[in-house]
Amino acid sequence: LRQDIIWAKPNPMPESVKDRCTKSHEYVFLLSKSSKYYFDSSAIREKAVGERWGGKKSRDLDNTKGGVNGLTRARDEMPEFRNKRSVWNVATKPFPEAHFATFPEALIEPMVKAGSPLGGLVLDPFFGAGTTGLVAKKLGRDFVGVELNPEYVKIALKRLEGFKDQMRLEGVQ
Repeated sequence: LRQDIIWAKPNPMPESVKDRCTKSHEYVFLLSKSSKYYFDSSAIREKAVGERWGGKKSRDLDNTKGGVNGLTRARDEMPEFRNKRSVWNVATKPFPEAHFATFPEALIEPMVKAGSPLGGLVLDPFFGAGTTGLVAKKLGRDFVGVELNPEYVKIALKRLEGFKDQMRLEGVQ
C-alpha cells in the first residue's frame, strides 16, 4: 500500500441511519507490486492557490524585506502548481443503467494519468460498468477489465461501443 486516498463526495447517497453519520467518503488505495513503479505526479498537479512559503502566505511575501528565514521569494516566483493532495473532492454522477456504484470519470482520470504512461496499460480487477476502460481509452491507454457479473459486462460493452475496434474480448460464457 503506497497511499490511501480519500474520495470526498460532496453529494453522497442519502442514508436513513440514525445511529451514525452519513458516509460521504470512500477510500482509494494506491497499490504497487514493488518499491519501484510508474507514477507521474506532474500529470495530476493542482493549481497552487494560497500556497505558503516559510510560514507566510504568498500575497504577504511581496512586502517582506529579507524574506522569511533569510529567504526571499517574490509573488511571481511562487509555484503555479502543487503536488496533488490525498483528499479528492469529486461529485458522484447519475448513471442510467442497472449498476448503482459507478465511479465518476473525474475520479478515475487522475489515477489513469498518474499511474500509466500514454500508450500504457491499466488494470481494473473490478470492472463493473467499465468507467476505468472508458477513461483509459479517452486518455490514450489500453486496459484490462475483469468482471464476474455478466450484466455489468453488457453495460461496460455498451459504454465502450465507440472503442470496439481497439478491444480484444475474452471471457467465459
